[in-house]
Amino acid sequence: MPALLLQCSVVLGEPVKAPDHLSSLQGQFQPIVETISKTLMADFERYAAEPQSFQGFLDQNVRPYWDPSSTAKALVGRANFKSLNAKTQTRLTAAVERTLVRYAFEGIAFYNGQKFELVDVAISDSGKMGWVQVVMRSQILPDLNLDILVKRNKTGIWKAVDVRFKGITYVAVKKHGFQKIMQKQGADALITSLDVKNNDFFDALKPKK
Repeated sequence: MPALLLQCSVVLGEPVKAPDHLSSLQGQFQPIVETISKTLMADFERYAAEPQSFQGFLDQNVRPYWDPSSTAKALVGRANFKSLNAKTQTRLTAAVERTLVRYAFEGIAFYNGQKFELVDVAISDSGKMGWVQVVMRSQILPDLNLDILVKRNKTGIWKAVDVRFKGITYVAVKKHGFQKIMQKQGADALITSLDVKNNDFFDALKPKK
């Protein structure tokens, strides 16, 4: 645990806190990771061949535990997000969420039976932010670590907002491009750009008539 606790204190800017928050985070995500791992290992070939089935898997096992609104805020900047009216915020959040779903669909093509295990958790002193570290174990490749940044909502539920792979977070990679489009062309142009990419991808998955 020390390595991830140190990372958490550096990234979140606060020391780690009490075991009760750690156990809450561990207790929520342990069964989630186990279910995702077991289901993917058993059914990934069907998911790769049947987009509707994989969509059902994501709707049941992944989307309920992700906070796309917080991800959208991080991508465009909190101030930029707050400057939008409620309707535009909702549209942008929906476009970001569908983009994340698209990434999952793109990723299933490269999945080859890796096992996912939760190996560590860490939280900020406030108990509102934390990291969940998941290791991907393969029989033919070296183990890979996937760190998930999580946020605790007002009801005490932890939800993912960002993911770090090989030391780089999704938000860090994408935020410059998102903010550049938004500042130069506006939120509608950013939403349209995401919608076009998503629509093109998902339209290509539909059965040919």
